[in-house]
Amino acid sequence: MQLHRDSIRKVGAVAAAVMAGIYYLIGLGVLHIGGSANGEMVDLFVFGFGAGTAFAVIAALLALTDRRWIWVFLLAFQVFVYAVYFGVSGGRAPAFEIWGITLRAIQLVVIGCLFYLIVRGRESGNREVPS
Repeated sequence: MQLHRDSIRKVGAVAAAVMAGIYYLIGLGVLHIGGSANGEMVDLFVFGFGAGTAFAVIAALLALTDRRWIWVFLLAFQVFVYAVYFGVSGGRAPAFEIWGITLRAIQLVVIGCLFYLIVRGRESGNREVPS
């Protein structure tokens, strides 16, 4: 089995696009994620469309570019998003819900793809993986 950079980029792009779609559905109110634990109003439309657009841009960057500095920036952003999700969990009700956990699971695919792209530079091209 061979791992191709283009294939890794496409997998990451699809995962980011799926995340964008989920965030858009949250913004539209189709998917319920709860709210603030202290009763404050949260504008889920702004949240969903902001996060959805960010992940749509990430999907486009993965699909259309192959630059290590972009992957480093995107990986740092992914780690930040992951940390914020768990950091603000105490202010949400419920603290963790199915769509948030689903998004974090899909995000692990994006993180893995970015890590691979960073570690395996363009010059490495393809890599033979033993079966």
